[in-house]
Amino acid sequence: MKQNQAYNEQNQQSNPRQFKGFTFYGETPEVSETENSSTETQPAGSGKSFPVAMASVGEKLRIVKLKGSEGTVRRLIGMGLVPSIEIQIISNSGGSVIVAIGDNRIGLGAGMAQKILCTNLI
Repeated sequence: MKQNQAYNEQNQQSNPRQFKGFTFYGETPEVSETENSSTETQPAGSGKSFPVAMASVGEKLRIVKLKGSEGTVRRLIGMGLVPSIEIQIISNSGGSVIVAIGDNRIGLGAGMAQKILCTNLI
């Protein structure tokens, strides 16, 4: 057991990009704004934006803005939830949402789901 733990610690030190079975392939883009950071893209001809938490199951949406602190915005970007990307609502219960980005599924708590503003795809 101690031998396995020593190996894991040595492996993490020699390869800092691996952490508990996960390998990180890219860096989170730097966000230069502070406190109430937001990232926004407003496509031409788009309707009014609303939080992902208010969407219905099956809806296809485009993310237009990320709200919240710098850390929150970085976390969302790190999960692949960036402005202009298309998502589909898989599940919505009590404000918590599961969204699909291609073949990937991401679960969001109610607080995070409120910070992602989107519009319906036409």
